Amino acid sequence: MIIKPLFVIAFTFLLFFSCETSLEDPCTYFDQLDSKMLAITSQVNEKHSGDRAFLEDFKMEQVLWIQYRDRRLRAMYPRSWDNFYRKKFGRKEFNTCKCQEMVRMAKVRITDLEMYINGSPAGQADCPSMLNNKQLSDN
Repeated sequence: MIIKPLFVIAFTFLLFFSCETSLEDPCTYFDQLDSKMLAITSQVNEKHSGDRAFLEDFKMEQVLWIQYRDRRLRAMYPRSWDNFYRKKFGRKEFNTCKCQEMVRMAKVRITDLEMYINGSPAGQADCPSMLNNKQLSDN
């Protein structure tokens, strides 16, 4: 029974000191990145507007990415921890920490989405993929 309170205290200490602060509010910054992701998604949809199969797969990729993001945050900040931390340190501090992780994930996602516009990363330019507009032939 003593282990659980010690774990909570250790986790509180770790989380409190691992949350960086910056001049820009991370939640506001995430909102900006989210708008950028939506704009890139619209560009991808426009670029591939004639390819229904790709658009269906791309739409599912978006759904699965959002589910991944949400589940990752739930794993990092479980409901029981969420309630404890909000009561102890306040909603603003807790949300800042969550938003920092969302910013990190959004930056990675933006890089992935931009590949549908700009092409594959170095080393994959010859691969037959939608990133390079090179599809496998049905020969």
